[in-house]
Amino acid sequence: MKQISSTPAKIELGHVTHLYLSTTRAFMAVQDINLRVEEGEFICLVGPSGCGKTTLLSLIAGLEKPTAGKVWIDGRKVNGTSRQVGYMLQQDYLFNWRSIEDNVFLGLDIQGIRTKETEEYALHLLDEMELSDVRKFSPLQLSGGMRQRVALVRTLACQPDVLLLDEPFSALDYQTKLKLEDLIFSTLRRHKKTAVLVTHDLSESIAMGDRVYIFSRNPGRINSEIVVPSPIREALPFDARNHDGFQDLFHRVWKEMEVVSDAAKGN
Repeated sequence: MKQISSTPAKIELGHVTHLYLSTTRAFMAVQDINLRVEEGEFICLVGPSGCGKTTLLSLIAGLEKPTAGKVWIDGRKVNGTSRQVGYMLQQDYLFNWRSIEDNVFLGLDIQGIRTKETEEYALHLLDEMELSDVRKFSPLQLSGGMRQRVALVRTLACQPDVLLLDEPFSALDYQTKLKLEDLIFSTLRRHKKTAVLVTHDLSESIAMGDRVYIFSRNPGRINSEIVVPSPIREALPFDARNHDGFQDLFHRVWKEMEVVSDAAKGN
């Protein structure tokens, strides 16, 4: 049986339910979600479209308030957005009329924390992401993968403890995606960040995550949890895919997804 620590989790959801209301109908996006993420963990959420994965990220980020239940970060209830949480989307949302450097500094400006020290930290991150030589470029001069790296630097420059990733690699070609997975994975580990990734790519979830949560829908619920064995989760994502046991784990997740899909068809 899994041991639960008495100390506060980095992220914790307790009996979280969220209902969307319109003038004509009500839609339950997620129901009775219980989830605990420890500091430094990288967890992945997978499941069919419409199962509430992105809704959960919005609730953790404080962009929405749950209809029922509570969300805590470091034992404190989430009541709105916070510098503690960074959110990276599929689209990079870079401003083409600003240089790469100025795009990276934007978050610092918005949060009112731009100083010489925070600028130097942001430029250090650009260097880590192998982007220091394009800092004066326009986003229009960069590839999709490079733009996503800039978006990550902009998020990390504000030094959040928690990073939420909503399918940030899905629009990239496969080779770029694999390279970016390795780069982001190693950067988050080096900076000891806690991360939650939403993805439709089962292989990606196993290669990057410490744990994979499979969601069912109508309404969204956690159907199962799969713990990734340490030899796989400690390897870079590219190497993890070639590790003994990876394919067996992939087939296990695949079968769990088939159970979810079959159940949805039966509803």
